[in-house]
Amino acid sequence: MTVKLRKVGNSNTLTVPADIRVAGDEYTVKNVGTTIVFTPVEKHENIFASQEWQKYDYQKDIESDPALQSVKPVGREGLD
Repeated sequence: MTVKLRKVGNSNTLTVPADIRVAGDEYTVKNVGTTIVFTPVEKHENIFASQEWQKYDYQKDIESDPALQSVKPVGREGLD
């Protein structure tokens, strides 16, 4: 199977034929000798966008953890 290189703006484009199964919509590209290697980018979940994180109460955690209670503020932290 062959594909043709096309010029799109300032970029070169290689089309992916419909019978090739793709694993995502974003890929990293690198040259290995004369070979072009496309690797799917793994999407990582943003842990700070979760409901659990948004409801996290840091102040309550400090009050309930004895190891953190002896830590003294170092600056302008408001621990009241």
